[in-house]
Amino acid sequence: MDDERKQLIDNIRIATSDKKTENEILKAAVELIDAYSSGFNWTGVYMLRDGFLEIGPYVGPKTPHTKIALNSGICGAAATEKKSIIVDDVTVDSRFLACTPATRSEIVVPLMDGDICLGEIDIDSNQNSFFSNDDRLMLEEIAAMLVTQIKQARS
Repeated sequence: MDDERKQLIDNIRIATSDKKTENEILKAAVELIDAYSSGFNWTGVYMLRDGFLEIGPYVGPKTPHTKIALNSGICGAAATEKKSIIVDDVTVDSRFLACTPATRSEIVVPLMDGDICLGEIDIDSNQNSFFSNDDRLMLEEIAAMLVTQIKQARS
């Protein structure tokens, strides 16, 4: 992982360390993740509540997808499969639910607490094939850190 990605992870760790609520933690993380790349056109989190993914803090245009069923969309697939998904061209993926019409690629990384999915990080780009394996690894590390902080905030 390159220094820029490691720096983002450290910045999120620092920015979220003094946050007391789940929403404050997620908002700080989402804002820093979004600022990481000008290629991100929608960056947010969905949290699993009562069997649905519900929108949490996000940066980007308003989305019609504020509540997503687990069997719906790439977000629903990632939460159900409990694994990260990168889609290089959303126009050819029948699961895709558009947050914005400009979206061309997407990465979804679950927030996993052991075998339990708490939610996910969802990022869209207006460029095809924008997300790399290094992005996945970085976001998975951020997700693990956020899970630890969310669990502390919930206790």
